Amino acid sequence: MASLDELLEAVKNQVVSHVQQGNHRNFDTDGLLGKITDLFGQHRRSAGANVRPASEDPYGDPADEARGRGFRPASQDPYGDPADEVGRRH
Repeated sequence: MASLDELLEAVKNQVVSHVQQGNHRNFDTDGLLGKITDLFGQHRRSAGANVRPASEDPYGDPADEARGRGFRPASQDPYGDPADEVGRRH
């Protein structure tokens, strides 16, 4: 979860920068940063506990239904992938 850690650091840096630029008096920066860190920690714990692999999806894989109706995977598209065309951005 490096990206969540990076987001936490960016938020903390913005809080500190904002406080340093303004005329904030009697402002508990450490307390606010502690609360923000706790919120990120709660999210990390709850998100990590509920993630299950796609193979356990109770609704199945929608691609399985599509293949049953004659749809083929994108890798078998006779026209190729438009994103592979020269000058086209992904």
